[in-house]
Amino acid sequence: MRQDFLVECRNYDKTLRGSWKAHQLSAQTQVGNEEAEAAQGSLRLWLPAGTPMNWERGTRPLRSHCLQFFWPERWYMLSAFYDGESLIHTYATIIQPAILGYERLSYVDLDLSMLVKPDLSYEVLTQAEFEQAADALGYDEETRISALMALRTLSSTIQRSLGVFSAVPHRLKSDLLQSQHSKHSYS
Repeated sequence: MRQDFLVECRNYDKTLRGSWKAHQLSAQTQVGNEEAEAAQGSLRLWLPAGTPMNWERGTRPLRSHCLQFFWPERWYMLSAFYDGESLIHTYATIIQPAILGYERLSYVDLDLSMLVKPDLSYEVLTQAEFEQAADALGYDEETRISALMALRTLSSTIQRSLGVFSAVPHRLKSDLLQSQHSKHSYS
C-alpha cells in the first residue's frame, strides 16, 4: 500500500512557492541499483512523469520521472530525474529541515542548489540567488550558516564519492515504471 503526500515548497517568509502530490515508497522498496544504507532514514517520494507541478506562475506537468529524498533534520533534499530508467541528473537543494505531517510534507527552499551528474561532476547553481534571498527575506545567522554548511557537506560527499548520492539509483527497475501505468499501484 502506498501513501500519497502533498509536498509544499515554501519561501523563507513561509509563502507558498509550489506544491505537488507524490507517492511515498516503503523503506523496503528497492527502486534500482541504489545502496539501501545510504537512503536509510530518508522519506523517498516518487513522482512519475506527467505529475502536475503547481508553481506560483502556473501548473506544469513534470517532464521526467523524479525520485525525491528527504531526511529528518538535514538541511538538504535530493531530486533525481530520469529519462525512462536512466538517471539524467540530481538536484541537491538546500532547505530548512522538512516538516512532516499527516500526508503532508513542507519545506523551505533556501535558494541554494547544486546540479550533480551521474558521474558525480557537479556545479553550484544558485549562489547569487541565495545571497539575494538571504538579504531580501532576512535569513537569520543560523539559517545562513546551516545552509552553507549543508552545501559544504554535499560537495565533500561528492568529492569522496560516498554518502547520500549512493542512495540515488543510476537505473530504475522497469517494474517501477510499469506499475505507474497500473494506477500507480506501487508501495
